[in-house]
Formats: sequence, C-alpha cells, structure tokens
Amino acid sequence: MKDVLIVGFGISGLSVARRLEESSKTFDIISDESQQSSKVAGGVLNPVALKRYNLAWNAAKFMPEAIDFYTQFNTDYLELFFEAIPVYKLFSSIEDQNNWTVASDQLALEPFIDPVIQKVSASVSSSFKRGQVLQSHLLHLKRLLAIQKNKFNSLHQFKNESFSYADLKVCEDHVSYHENTYRKVIFCEGYGVHFNPFFNWLPLYGNKGEYLIFESKDLKANSSILKSRYFIIPLGNDIYKYGATYSRDELNDLPTSEGRKDLVEKLSELIQCDFKIIDQIAGVRPTVRDRIPVLGKHPEHQHLYILNGFGSRGVMCAPTLSRELVEHMFEGKPIDKETDINRFLKFYS
Repeated sequence: MKDVLIVGFGISGLSVARRLEESSKTFDIISDESQQSSKVAGGVLNPVALKRYNLAWNAAKFMPEAIDFYTQFNTDYLELFFEAIPVYKLFSSIEDQNNWTVASDQLALEPFIDPVIQKVSASVSSSFKRGQVLQSHLLHLKRLLAIQKNKFNSLHQFKNESFSYADLKVCEDHVSYHENTYRKVIFCEGYGVHFNPFFNWLPLYGNKGEYLIFESKDLKANSSILKSRYFIIPLGNDIYKYGATYSRDELNDLPTSEGRKDLVEKLSELIQCDFKIIDQIAGVRPTVRDRIPVLGKHPEHQHLYILNGFGSRGVMCAPTLSRELVEHMFEGKPIDKETDINRFLKFYS
C-alpha cells in the first residue's frame, strides 16, 4: 500500500508531489494532461495586484516560501526554472502614476513597490512612465512540469491516462484503484473537477485565458516583464508571451478568433516595433466563488482530499497550501478556515 494517489499534474499536483517527497511519503500520479492551464500559464510570481495597487491575497505569507520552494528545483537540476526578474507596470495616466506613488507609502506594500518612477523604453508606446514591482520572479512552469513528469515516469510513479472515478473503491481504511491500494487520494484536477463526482458540488468555475506567442527582435525586453492591460513575458531568444485574456465563454483549451483579435490589437497599441505571431494558446483557470483556493477533506469520505481553485495566483500560493494540506493529512494540523473546504458544506448534499 502506498500513502497517496495524486490525480492531476499541474501546479497543484507538482507542489503536492514535492511536499510528499519531503515528508518521505510514497505516491503515484495519474494525469491525462487534459487540463492545460498550468502549461500555458504566465508563471509570473507577482505580489501586487496591479489594477488597484493592492497587496495580493496573503502575498506577504506566500512569497518567501514560494521563492525558497522553486529555487530548490534550480539547485536539484542545475537549470534555471525560476529566476528573479523585474515587473514594470506601465502607467495609463497621471492619476495611475500618482496612485502608484501613494501605494508605495503603504507599510504592507513597501517591500514590493519601488517608489522611483522610471522612463519607459523606446520600443514601448506610452505617454507616461513606469514603476517597478520588487521581489517579482518568473517560473518556467511548462518546462519544470515536463522535467518532473520524466522523473516520475522513470521511477514508475506516473501514469499518463484518464482517471476513472467509477474504478475508485473507497474502503474503511484505504482506497483502491485498479490493482493498487492507497491510504489517501488528493485530487489536483483544476477545472477538470467538474467531472469529479466526489467534489463537483464545490463552487469552482472556469475562467479562460488566452496568450499570444510572438517574436520581436527589436523589443529588447528579454530581461523584464512588462504589464499594461496584459503581461509581456520573455521566453528567451526574442520570443515573448502576451496575455492573458479573461472569459467565461467557451471553456476549453481551444484558442478563439475573438481572443486573437483582442490580443493583437492591444499588443499593436503597446509596442512600437515589428513583431511576428508564432502561436496562440489557451487554458481554463479554476477559480472559486470567493476567489480563495479550496483544500481539505471530503465531508463524507475521509480518505479523499482536494487542492484546487488557484485562479491566476497558483505560482504564488501552491507551495504554502500544498504544505499545509500534507501537514493536515499526516500530522493533523488544522487548515486555515479561509481556505478550508468546510466553508462550502452548505453546497454538499
């Protein structure tokens, strides 16, 4: 019997697997990789909500642990999956710039906002200046997921297949799935939770995001992230990712002509240099009714757990919340009421 079966392998499944390794727990992973939100995600670790200049939810708590967590992957593989990189917010007006200055004086935001206003580069079309977010990082999540998948494949811990809920047998002191038995199951399925008969009662919704992948040799922004309405994220070698949109329509991983039109228009307005579109990608983010992730134990089946609902802040909160869930499962530590699944018990029947 192994300790845990992980269902799903995005940022949630990756983080849970790491925490189980740290706790010397045995586990298997099953994922058909049908949910693409982690693979197409921007990977920006940004502590500031750049629309109204508020501190992102629990950023002061999550940021130090996230930085330590992802830096360890660099050490393990001697490869740069995670790097410090500045995020520059391009101001849309004098009022916007003044709001930045006011925010930089707030005690909670002081570690994360540089009060010095800077000029924008010549390749960017802006009548105003820019401000720098401090402690921002970029995680190359798609590449990290691929490396970790190969590792678990080599250890015979990864099964690339669809999960059959009908084949999961929940017993009094364990669960069985096909020929294997486990003490616990953690569902890390993202938006795929809608197909999960054990947890599809939770108020988890989809939010589709689309990105453009483009090349521009004249943009000269390979060492920074630019934020206007959307992010320009460097991928290296003059290749960039631009997005992401937000939509509640067509909740699948297929890019849309409407999304492409919006992104191309906004990008054309933002930069003053030539660019060539290479690709367009899409994924559905899992978001919760109250915009706070959900974790914990099923109200009826004590061996079934969930970690989900990261929305667009998964890179920041996954390391801490995965640790808290594993500590709850094996050490009995309580889950914070703010994230506990029990806050939604009224939806369960």
